[in-house]
Amino acid sequence: MKQLTQYILCHLSVRLGLLIVAVTTAVFALLFNFVLPRCKNYIQRAAIERATRLLDNTALRIDGIMEETELVTNFMATTTPRHLHPDSLLAYTHRTVRENSFLTGFGISMEPYYFPDKGRYYSAYSLRDRSSATDSITTVREGPFEYFDAVWYKTPRTLGTACWVDAYDDYNEGTLSSPDVVCSYCCPMRDAEGRFIGSITASLTLKWLSEAVTRLKPYPNSAAIMVDRQGAYLVHPDTAKLFRETIFSDPDPQAISQIRAMGRSMLSGHSGMTETIVDGRPAFIFYRPVQRTGWSIAIVCPASDIFVRYNQLLTIVWIVIGVSLLALMAFCLVAVRHAMLPLRQLDQQARRIAEGHFDEPLPQSRRRDSIGRLTNSFILMQQSLATMVTDLRQVNEQLEQHNDELSQAYRIQLDTNRRREQFIHDMYHEIRTPLNIISGFAQVLSASQHALQPDEVADITSRMQQSAGDISRLARQLQQA
Repeated sequence: MKQLTQYILCHLSVRLGLLIVAVTTAVFALLFNFVLPRCKNYIQRAAIERATRLLDNTALRIDGIMEETELVTNFMATTTPRHLHPDSLLAYTHRTVRENSFLTGFGISMEPYYFPDKGRYYSAYSLRDRSSATDSITTVREGPFEYFDAVWYKTPRTLGTACWVDAYDDYNEGTLSSPDVVCSYCCPMRDAEGRFIGSITASLTLKWLSEAVTRLKPYPNSAAIMVDRQGAYLVHPDTAKLFRETIFSDPDPQAISQIRAMGRSMLSGHSGMTETIVDGRPAFIFYRPVQRTGWSIAIVCPASDIFVRYNQLLTIVWIVIGVSLLALMAFCLVAVRHAMLPLRQLDQQARRIAEGHFDEPLPQSRRRDSIGRLTNSFILMQQSLATMVTDLRQVNEQLEQHNDELSQAYRIQLDTNRRREQFIHDMYHEIRTPLNIISGFAQVLSASQHALQPDEVADITSRMQQSAGDISRLARQLQQA
């Protein structure tokens, strides 16, 4: 019985604890289903703002350098025709590169036979060597080669206006060339009558642009790319793809439509964000145009990087919740066991009462709940039961006393009856003797009255009187008994 009661109480404690934990878990789940998506959206918006801000800052930095390049080139295109002299052109290019540290190269190329004594070709070019410790500048008159077909010369001549040309390899055999791919701003140079007389070209290395773009690292595993007006990669983490592949040539099979749509948007000069798959992993791509060139730069941010803190927070939250629920479960078990302690005491007292211990006192409960009222009611019941048991014991004692008295009286009565019977039996024998004497003498007198002598009659009469006296005496004794 004791083990069964303990099992019931323990089982009830566990069930109550599990019920409380289940309700708490349900509340947490509903809360998190409401809060966590909003937290994730907030983190995503913050990531978009952060990446967009970095893109804007980088684009502004690139635009600033390009604007300075344009200002310098446009100024030189305006002032140079006023002082056209072969040697002065070499000095102009050298001074321009020296005074503008962001420039890699600067060239002034004239129309065929513009200086008749110099022949068909005349192109002054200064190139900065950034690999040397002194950041040296080399200025030369480029050797005879058909630069008239070069993109940096032909484009402004054809368009008739200044423009940025797509990145190109500056290498020309036998000429001073940059070892890096360059992008150039080309401005047509005109004489006083407005005739095209040459082209001024300011060059920036793509390496510099790449370093400016690749500094876009909002997250540890993020990467930056830049594409030209045809979508070819100008900047890419995989240098093997530069100028050889476009943004449309290698999309992830799971995100072809998304990448193509994003590529068209980038080439159209739009800004935006695309959530897609890159190298088999979810990623966010943020992009915006470089307005002066028609190029577009983008940051590829893995979703795992963007939501790393969210995932860490989520893990910590679930660990805290798990530990809290376990602690709550333990607390509930302890609290329920403590709350049910009066019931266990009542159970123990009930077993003691069942064993006959009615007078063991229980302390009054100060609790105001049902268990407290039940405890106090049980105490009142125990007190009433103890009073009843005491009364019953007294009645039993009185009954036992009466029974003892009745038993004693019964034994006395039995002894009296026995003595009476013995007395009667003895009296019967004692009365029988004088009666026999009287009866015998009466028969003698009746049969021999005339034959007896007077003295014999007197003797018989005397004996009969004596026997009658004995009978009278016995009768009085019997009456007294």
